[in-house]
Amino acid sequence: MRSVVGSVGHGLAVGPGGTGTVLQSGTSGLLANPWFYAGFSALSLLVGSAVGIWISPPRNLQATLLAIGGGSLVVSLAFELFEPAFRNIGRHTASGYFLGGIVVFGTLDVLVDRWADDETQEEGLGLWASVTTDGIPENAAMGSLLAGNVHGALALLFGLAVTNGSQSMMSGTNMTENHGNRKTMAGWAATAVVVSGAVIAGYRVLPSLPDYWIGAIRSFAAGAILASLAGEIYPDAYEEAGPYITLATAVGFLGTFLL
Repeated sequence: MRSVVGSVGHGLAVGPGGTGTVLQSGTSGLLANPWFYAGFSALSLLVGSAVGIWISPPRNLQATLLAIGGGSLVVSLAFELFEPAFRNIGRHTASGYFLGGIVVFGTLDVLVDRWADDETQEEGLGLWASVTTDGIPENAAMGSLLAGNVHGALALLFGLAVTNGSQSMMSGTNMTENHGNRKTMAGWAATAVVVSGAVIAGYRVLPSLPDYWIGAIRSFAAGAILASLAGEIYPDAYEEAGPYITLATAVGFLGTFLL
C-alpha cells in the first residue's frame, strides 16, 4: 500500500496504511477514521429500514428526505469525484468513464425494475436491490477520498446517509407487509455490511493505485450516482411529494455546498 506522509497545515497526512489520525489541516480523529464512515453508512441503512418497518412515516416526508439527499449528491459527484478526475486524467478520458458509469448502472436499474414485477416493486425488493448494487461504487469512492480530502468525504457521507437512509425507509415500509419485520431487517443488514465493506476497501485499495485508475474509478462512481439520481431517486421522490421536492433538493444542494 502506498502511504502518504507529509506536512499538511498543522498536521501529518496518514495514508491508507495508517489509522487516518490527521489527513487535513483542522480535520483529525473521528472524522478522518474510515471505520467511522463505514459504520455511519451502515447505520443510516439500519436506522432507515427500522423506522420504515416499525414507524412508517408519511410517504411525502420520506420523499422529501430523499430529495434532500439527492441535492447533496449533486454537489459531491461534481466537485469531489468528477472534477478532480477531469483535471488529473483529462476531459475525454474522465468523460468516457463517467458515461460508462451511467450506462452500466442505468442499465442495471432497468434490469432491476424488469426483474421486480409490479407486486414485488411495491414490496420494496427492487429498491433494496438497487441500493445494494449502487452502494458499492459510491461508498468505495467515498473511502478513497479519505486519503487526501476528508472534507469531500464528509460531504459525500452526508448525501449518501440521507439518500440511502430514506430509500431504506421507503423499502422497509413496503417490504415488511409481505416479508415480515425480521426478514426485511435481515435484508437491509446484509446491505449495510456490503456498503461498509466498500468504504474500507475503497480506503485501503484505491489510493495505492496509479492516479489514472483513481480518476477512472471516481469518474465511473460519479456516473453511477447520477444514474441513480435520474433513474431512481428523483422519480420516486416526485411521485410521492410532487413539486415540493424542488425546494428539498435546493436545501440538500446548498447545505452540502456550504459543508
